[in-house]
Amino acid sequence: MDIKIKIERDIKKAKNKLIAKAKKTGIYENFGQKEVVELRNKYKYYDCMHRNFPNLIDLFDKWCMNFDDNDLKLM
Repeated sequence: MDIKIKIERDIKKAKNKLIAKAKKTGIYENFGQKEVVELRNKYKYYDCMHRNFPNLIDLFDKWCMNFDDNDLKLM
């Protein structure tokens, strides 16, 4: 399986988990940072090898930082 597909799959799982948690307990400071660190650790060599691709984990990190109550209302 292509590494990009694996990362996208793991990010989708993390997003779904975070959305469910936010619906249950609310959004908190450092929302999603544990999941971002886990993904960075899991795919740390991907970043070095594929500099010309958009960094999917960075995009996920930005999504976590910008996720708010208004996003929950839309879901």
